[in-house]
Amino acid sequence: MADKLTREQIETTYPDSEVQERILRIDFLSELLGACIISDAYEVPPRLATAIKLSSVGSGLVGRVQSNANPRNECTLSAFLQVFWNELLVDPVETNVEAIERVISDEIKKERVLFPYIYGRALYDKSFKELRDNNDTLTHKDTMTLLAGSPQGVFQLHDYVTGPWGLLRSREIRYCPPSVWVPLYHCDDLSCTRLHNVLLETGSSKISKVRTKMREVLSRQDSAESEWGDFLRDLVSDCVNPFSWRHPAGIPSLIGDVFSAVEMRLILHDLLNATQGALRASLSELGQDVREAERFTEGLNEAQMLQLILLCRDDEIIDTLDSLILSGVIFIPATEIRRSPRAVRATGYFDLVPECASRGVRFLGNSSHVLLRSRHLISNLFDLGNPAQRGRLEWLIRGTDGASFQEQLDQFVCSGSLDDALGSLIFDSGANLEAAEKFVGIGPRARERLSNEESLRRAITWRLGIDGPSESDVLVDFRQYGARLRELAMRTHTYASADQADIRAVASNFFVKVEGLLQEYLKLATWALLRDHYATSGFVYSPEEAVAFTVQELGRDQADVHFSDDGKWTLFPMIRGFEILAIRLRSLRSDENTQRPQADYPKILRSSSPYTFLFKHANPYLDLDASARSRIVAMLSAAAQKLQSGKVDEIRNLLQHTNPKFPTQDEVLGAINAAETVLAEAEEAGFLPIVSRLRESQTDSFGRRTLTLGTANGKTLRLVRPSSYYLTGLPVLSEAQYVLRSAIYDSSSEVLRLSMREESEYSKRWSEYPKRRGVRGKSGNSRLDD
Repeated sequence: MADKLTREQIETTYPDSEVQERILRIDFLSELLGACIISDAYEVPPRLATAIKLSSVGSGLVGRVQSNANPRNECTLSAFLQVFWNELLVDPVETNVEAIERVISDEIKKERVLFPYIYGRALYDKSFKELRDNNDTLTHKDTMTLLAGSPQGVFQLHDYVTGPWGLLRSREIRYCPPSVWVPLYHCDDLSCTRLHNVLLETGSSKISKVRTKMREVLSRQDSAESEWGDFLRDLVSDCVNPFSWRHPAGIPSLIGDVFSAVEMRLILHDLLNATQGALRASLSELGQDVREAERFTEGLNEAQMLQLILLCRDDEIIDTLDSLILSGVIFIPATEIRRSPRAVRATGYFDLVPECASRGVRFLGNSSHVLLRSRHLISNLFDLGNPAQRGRLEWLIRGTDGASFQEQLDQFVCSGSLDDALGSLIFDSGANLEAAEKFVGIGPRARERLSNEESLRRAITWRLGIDGPSESDVLVDFRQYGARLRELAMRTHTYASADQADIRAVASNFFVKVEGLLQEYLKLATWALLRDHYATSGFVYSPEEAVAFTVQELGRDQADVHFSDDGKWTLFPMIRGFEILAIRLRSLRSDENTQRPQADYPKILRSSSPYTFLFKHANPYLDLDASARSRIVAMLSAAAQKLQSGKVDEIRNLLQHTNPKFPTQDEVLGAINAAETVLAEAEEAGFLPIVSRLRESQTDSFGRRTLTLGTANGKTLRLVRPSSYYLTGLPVLSEAQYVLRSAIYDSSSEVLRLSMREESEYSKRWSEYPKRRGVRGKSGNSRLDD
């Protein structure tokens, strides 16, 4: 048995950097071919075998394996796919790497070798519709059925990018390897949030059989494990910094999963015009002469566009995304955070996952990394080895407690608002601002869209992982118009024509805000309390879907009120709606019609368990504490009564410009007071769509955590973790969400919480997801806690 080759011995044997690069490329090409799907009848192209030159060890191995049943070409390729055992099986100098690249590219374009297109939901939906097998492994026949008609999968190893265009080279190095494990289904366990992988089976071709035979021979002759893997990992680390805060491996899933085909077309179109001809040059090598970007992108599918986008550098892609998002060309609602729903693998040393929102693109890891990243930024802004720069930093943090400079700096970033602290350092000088922009990855085109200091500061700190206060408080305009209307109404008891005109002008805006907020109140309350969140698509609030849901739940069997399907409701039906909802909730009873079947309970809770299940009814209202139910119904009934007694609907009509009659001062003030009181109570109870975010997290020596969720206007909720409640489907506490503080679950300190989903290309792309069908074997791990 040969001695195991060490990494040092390998480096001594192959010291030349060009040879090392060729070994690395051979290994990547081997990995690409080894992970593809082929048919039973697949035969190795002779020109592929010709391009491979084996080492003496590899040739000796082929000599032992080759036979009439194991043809020469298949044996040669099998050695290439193995690359090394204890020693290299392939000659890195004599092997024609470029010729191998061309053959592989042709095989991909001709679809003789297949890769699954894992992004988006095409395979997911096709599997749900066409495949009836409940196993987690597909037969080769079912594998080919699944892949038939779908585009070639887009993967990247080093600078090699697979896809419908064949095998291309990118100007960015990334590591997103192909796999025969494909995320395809959600199981029937409603508590399981995991997307299950399915193993695709390649064909029983000659090459498959020869590979099996060659491994058997290698295992018998030499079981020594060399350190080739460590050697190759070192070479990879030299190409991509594992400590990067914008690790490139996440880019394919960001583009492929969170943007629609329409948006991908915009991205590709922009890159064609913004990369100084580099992307056009790559297309020219493919025989594509792109004169008009818009016309070229028209007929491309998602896979084709994704592969071409990945030919660009990450900084180009991110700057394009930021620019398109910040300019509104790609619309992302203020409450929407786009990330891959497929729970993609985090990448880099810090386990980063990319996401985008209305502020652009960022890469997030664990929340504890925010402080580490912030400290790293400060070290980029101030060179502490430079006396002048150290002195400047000492001056900026001079009021902070601490016996030494380092203690002061620690206190500066660890106490108070991290957002404000970093902002003061970033904007201390133009050089600091430029360094901060570079650190977080704000490109030149995105920078042009950030026109003022506040938007630029928010963009920088948000990319560090600091969310800051909610972007907007939906009550701000309402309060301002209410204060102004009250001021005008109280100037005099008798209104001259000019006074009436002033009041009507402000009242128009005030009542528009009242109508909008009351509608959101009614929709959110109806959706939150009557919809079965556990059994549907999760604890998510969709304003658009809530319109139809409210019409269905409150409009039926009502002769005196009509809720239009388009959501353009006037005050009268909305005021009646609060009373209708209160009556509907009072009528709910816990019985066999509303209780959740035991079969729908999480499987882990169908036997003795330390956890308690919260969602025992189809109507969330029935899962709430009795006193909470009583308070909510009373609040809804009181809302209808106060709005009616305050004549809000009547005064709103009188104050329209076309109405000759004008209300009295008491009537105007009564309407204002009624609207303000009702909405203040709704805000306090959490029934207005105001975003809450994680504000504070404290952990003691026993691992007990106290987490505080809060809104921009100071409404907070404290929760304790670990929890004894099986929190299946509730939004994780690190995410932005709506917190219905008065909707307290029975015998618990937990409250009903909902994440947000506004209508967009992203929400349409992932509507009716997840889908569950049939019994899919064992369920995966549920989300037990935040």
